[in-house]
Amino acid sequence: MKTGRLLGIALGAAVTLVAATATAWADPPHHARGNGPPPHAGGPHNRDAPPPGWQKKAWRRGDRLPWAEVDRRYWVDDYAHYRLRDPGRGQRWVRQSDTEYLLVEIATGVIIDALRR
Repeated sequence: MKTGRLLGIALGAAVTLVAATATAWADPPHHARGNGPPPHAGGPHNRDAPPPGWQKKAWRRGDRLPWAEVDRRYWVDDYAHYRLRDPGRGQRWVRQSDTEYLLVEIATGVIIDALRR
C-alpha cells in the first residue's frame, strides 16, 4: 500500500513538472511576439546600446586591462595619425573606443597612461 501511494505521488510530481516545462518552452521569446528586440540588445531599434554583457569602464593609470582587451587587434601602430607618443619597450597603445587610448605594459596588462581625445 505504501509503495503504491509513493509511486502515485512520484508519478503525479513528474507529470506536473513535465507540464510546467512544456508550457515554458511553448512561450515565444519577447522579440518573436512582434515587440522587437529587448532594449539591451542594440541593433536597429536601439543603435546606441552597448552589446549585451558589455559595460563601459573609466580606465585609470595602474588598472589592469583584461587579457582579451590587450589582444593585437586593438593595438595602435600608427602613432602619428592618432597623435600619440611612441611607446617604450614592452608597451603598446591599445584603442578602447574612438576617443580613448591606453598605454599598456604588454607583459602584465597594467595601464601606464590613459588618454581621451
